[in-house]
Amino acid sequence: MKFKIRNIALISTFIIFSILITPIALAKTRESYLTDFIFEKQKDDEMFGATYQDTAYALEIIDYYNLYQIPGLFGSEIKINIPDFRDNLESAISTIFSSEEIILYDLYYLIESLDSLDTSINSLLKTKISRYINETEQMNGGFSSDNSTSTADMISTFFAFEIKEYLNEQINNQTLHQDWILSCNNTDGGYGGNETLSSSLLTSYLAVHLIEKIGDLNQLENRTATLNYFKSFYVGDSNDLYNYGGYLPDIFSENTLFSSTFYCVSAINILNAAEVNKLPTVNWVLNHQNFEDGGFSNFFGGTVQGLSSIQASYYAFKVLMNFNELGLLNEEIFMVEFNFIILLVVIVAIAAVIALLFFIWRKRKI
Repeated sequence: MKFKIRNIALISTFIIFSILITPIALAKTRESYLTDFIFEKQKDDEMFGATYQDTAYALEIIDYYNLYQIPGLFGSEIKINIPDFRDNLESAISTIFSSEEIILYDLYYLIESLDSLDTSINSLLKTKISRYINETEQMNGGFSSDNSTSTADMISTFFAFEIKEYLNEQINNQTLHQDWILSCNNTDGGYGGNETLSSSLLTSYLAVHLIEKIGDLNQLENRTATLNYFKSFYVGDSNDLYNYGGYLPDIFSENTLFSSTFYCVSAINILNAAEVNKLPTVNWVLNHQNFEDGGFSNFFGGTVQGLSSIQASYYAFKVLMNFNELGLLNEEIFMVEFNFIILLVVIVAIAAVIALLFFIWRKRKI
């Protein structure tokens, strides 16, 4: 009887020890979970997610961590074949021009992807792109979304400047374009998509970004009002567990988003970095890493967790980069559901071993 009790005690101790060490053994860094999530979104044509924007965002993260090749059991595993990927991207751009349905949005993100791959575009395609951007330039300032439209807008103007920079070309009449951007100012301190539209976080952020790029931030109509505009979306109520530290997309929203938080943090950093509430926002980002798949997701409806997305994960990455806190992604964590699955396997294996030992013991006894 004494031996039986001792054996039961030893087996129980072993099971408890296995339970305790399983989460520790399965710990990975936040960075590993994030990049694994990104690669899970890679498709057969090597693109990522559902849009060219997803691909550009995924590649920027992959490029930062230099994960084109990763170590494996049998040597390096090529995760992205850069020459093939470059050809696919250039082919997509060529198709856009061939179809004559040129969407500046898609063109920009395809070029952004090429930029992440640090590859230059072929000269013929470069000429086509440059000519097209020139055709969208408006005589009163700004750029339009296509060469058949005569209405300039802030987003297309941003795309035009960024694409020209990639092509290593200078945009002429920068003062004219700067004046047009400034004319989009509204009384709330924000900037609209053009001179007639209300302010939005995206167009206001792009306006600040462009003015910093081509001019002097002191030329903003009211720099203090613009700073306060971005700060007004901050959720500073520490009792609001799921939103505290983030920024709302508009004054009527109840939930903070990664996109709006990125726009606000980036703009405030440009205007006056001392005005950013760094610690709460960093904690808000980390608390939104999805425990199911390792990506980042926005929260909706209290405790209900939304699905992770490449875009949310990208904006989380960029917010941490703005704060020079990407090192926090080196923290080791473990995913709850994943650990329970492995724990179940461990327990089943232990049970099988116990059953086998009991069977052998009974057989010897007979």
